[in-house]
Amino acid sequence: GWDSPWGRGRPGWHIECSAMSAAHLGQQFDIHGGGIDLIFPHHENEVAQSLCANGMNPARLWMHNGHLVVAGQKMSKSLGNFTTVEDRLKKWHGEVIRWALLSSRYPDPLDMTGKLLEDSKKQLDYLYDALRRNPESGSGELSDAMADALRSDLNTPFALTALYALAKSRHAGETTKADLLASGQALGLLQSSPEDWFRWHPADADALSETDIATQIEARRQARAARDFAGADRIRNELLAQGVGLEDGAGGTTWKRI
Repeated sequence: GWDSPWGRGRPGWHIECSAMSAAHLGQQFDIHGGGIDLIFPHHENEVAQSLCANGMNPARLWMHNGHLVVAGQKMSKSLGNFTTVEDRLKKWHGEVIRWALLSSRYPDPLDMTGKLLEDSKKQLDYLYDALRRNPESGSGELSDAMADALRSDLNTPFALTALYALAKSRHAGETTKADLLASGQALGLLQSSPEDWFRWHPADADALSETDIATQIEARRQARAARDFAGADRIRNELLAQGVGLEDGAGGTTWKRI
């Protein structure tokens, strides 16, 4: 601080940021981020101060993110509606949370509801199902539609729409597995194998073990071989009630958690 004719002075919040960015990043740097509530007065003051001091805007690109909200209210500790990523990961796979976050443009508010997470899980189930239907791969290129969406002010909802369209064409045999993977990985999605994805469950969930599931599937196979179809259906329904779905195919029976 310092003495002045008007009393004891100290650097204000706005000038601190202008001084620190100039000292550590230079008079102009590429990207300045922050919450949308910082545009006025904080970031407008940074621009004004830097223009006066250095003759240039301190950042070439400004990106302001919207807030997470709960029932229309900003998420905050003071309101008691605060949750953490660690809390969410106890129930949801990390890619489900990522999809939910990407489903809204970064400047917009996002209401992280249970329904949003459930819908995100369903979308990813569809994509992973498209991946596992055929082992054929291909060259692997980012789709033009997704690249255009990301170039358009990081429009992640459009990018997810493009990714879903790729999965639909993958189901129809019109695109390669590698193309779908390349586009998914540009968003940090489709990082697991389909087998791992469909067998994942929360660590604290009361879920059947893979050994128990395999035992039940074998019992069902034996029941079907003995033409005990009622018994086979009973096993299928019992597994379904415990969150395990069965799919019969030419290569045998596969399962996934649902």
